[in-house]
Amino acid sequence: MIAALRTQGSAAVVPARPDEHDQVCATIERCEGPASADLARAWLSEQPERLSVVRTGDRVAGFAHHVLCPSGSPLEDRDPVVRAVLDHVAREGPIRPGEHVLINRFAAGVREHQHDPYMVVAGPVSSIIEWLTRPLAWSFVVVVDDAFWAPKFDYIAFAPLVRIEVGGLPHVAFGIDWRRLPVGSWLDLMYERGHTGGTGPAPAALLRPPPLSRARFDASVRVALQSLHRPEQLAANPLLGSTLAADATQLRATIEEAVGQVGNLPKGQQLQAVLHRTYVRPAPTQEAAAEVLDLPLSTYRRYLAKAVEHLADILWTIEVGGGRAG
Repeated sequence: MIAALRTQGSAAVVPARPDEHDQVCATIERCEGPASADLARAWLSEQPERLSVVRTGDRVAGFAHHVLCPSGSPLEDRDPVVRAVLDHVAREGPIRPGEHVLINRFAAGVREHQHDPYMVVAGPVSSIIEWLTRPLAWSFVVVVDDAFWAPKFDYIAFAPLVRIEVGGLPHVAFGIDWRRLPVGSWLDLMYERGHTGGTGPAPAALLRPPPLSRARFDASVRVALQSLHRPEQLAANPLLGSTLAADATQLRATIEEAVGQVGNLPKGQQLQAVLHRTYVRPAPTQEAAAEVLDLPLSTYRRYLAKAVEHLADILWTIEVGGGRAG
């Protein structure tokens, strides 16, 4: 397919214009039926910025539209494909506060639908841009010809996770949980497969443990603080293998960096000092820490509870957003 495109010159994937929505929906209606076209019109009305196109001249040659969830939209229940995808996520790897699911819901070329070379440009290029630039919990790509696409998704370690009909036409959603296989590890796997031709699920050695719930995460932060200077205990903390750290040394460094960030919060200097004297450079007892900080013990303990809460919030932002404490 790509070889055929090379003979026709370059093909750029760009954001769509509002006046191109009708052409996109007409293609979907012709190839997938009126039910899918109605859903596409509704999603384009709600998330128009997620439509990418390839143009030939002034006409759309191929397109891909991504749906970002949760959006709070009734369409998440009305669209049977999106509902089925979100039901799968809820069963197999529920998203946590602040996390998102990206669904490449509609993708096609205007001539040959999902066999069209321009769809092979618009769909993968727009998807990879999203995967590399937006922190995501899950990604899915929906196709109607899974027999044609299955080998390609097998190569990139996406599994067929959802099957459902819309307007009498089968739809299959291939997906991946990025919390188990981070994008960086996935890129390394793609580099390796580019040389070896390997296919199938990602090797177990590359997978992180299932993600922690917020409650388990907060509890693990508290335990990690108490064992910050005990590497053998820190090495057993459930936070290892999360976004925060791969080993005890890295986990301690991430926590200490986040302690520093507590000081950037409004009135955070006192809270940072309490964390520092309790866990980073700890006094022998809480009473001693309160004395060093010239605080009544009750005030010290109140500040400590608030400081640990803020610290957990900062670390959670790293966990679900893939960022750094700073």
